[in-house]
Amino acid sequence: MSRAELRDALIASLVIAAMATMVVSIFSLIGQESGEWALIDSLSIGLQAGIFTFVVVLFLTLLRLRHISANPTHKEDKEETRQFLIGLGQNVMMSTPEGLSHSWTPENKIQIIRGVITLNLIGLRPEIAVSMVQSLVDNRPRLGRLRLVIGREDSWESEISTPNIRPAVLQRLRIDAERAQWQIIQSKSSVVLRPTGTPPTKGKVLLRLTLYGPIMVPSMFFAFRDLAGAEAEVAGGAFGILMGILLTALMASHRDRTG
Repeated sequence: MSRAELRDALIASLVIAAMATMVVSIFSLIGQESGEWALIDSLSIGLQAGIFTFVVVLFLTLLRLRHISANPTHKEDKEETRQFLIGLGQNVMMSTPEGLSHSWTPENKIQIIRGVITLNLIGLRPEIAVSMVQSLVDNRPRLGRLRLVIGREDSWESEISTPNIRPAVLQRLRIDAERAQWQIIQSKSSVVLRPTGTPPTKGKVLLRLTLYGPIMVPSMFFAFRDLAGAEAEVAGGAFGILMGILLTALMASHRDRTG
């Protein structure tokens, strides 16, 4: 576990703890009768909630970081993956006569941009671009999140005067993306292949429910009950319980999208 990871864990825990302190203090102040010590009591309650939140979030974050560092399969070496993709692209280009005479070079077209491995397929013929996508699907176990630059729908490839590769690439992805466990996120000129993630095991779901449920449900109950006021505290408390259960279920079913 690096110093940067520890620093990030501390910062995230402090931010969440500060938010918890503010929210609990406000709700506590709303629920109390006005008095000389109401503000001080509310701040005291909020500070206790913030300290508790800080400890819990920091513990869970450090636990997660330790798990990731102990399992190298969850840590993607993007430069190593880029080199692998360059070799993959060279093999695709060498597999056809058109590719051998093509000016598209994997070394220049496969880059790491803002932490995401990006393949610029613009300039390829549609059949070669489809072969490239097929190679990505066939080597899915080696790959994580990818971004493919495929051009705008209404544009043309000026380099070689061929139709836009976008329809051909998207058609191939729609056929193979689900099998490869990739989610397709389209934009005007590119498509992101996001891993659909591994669903948690039943044991992990039960562990998360045990950890998050006793914290989330009572917190939401008291928060919405006090926010609703004396006239609607029953409805507010019931709504808080439902929201707590919903949030706990979402957190318990979170998928690991690192691979």
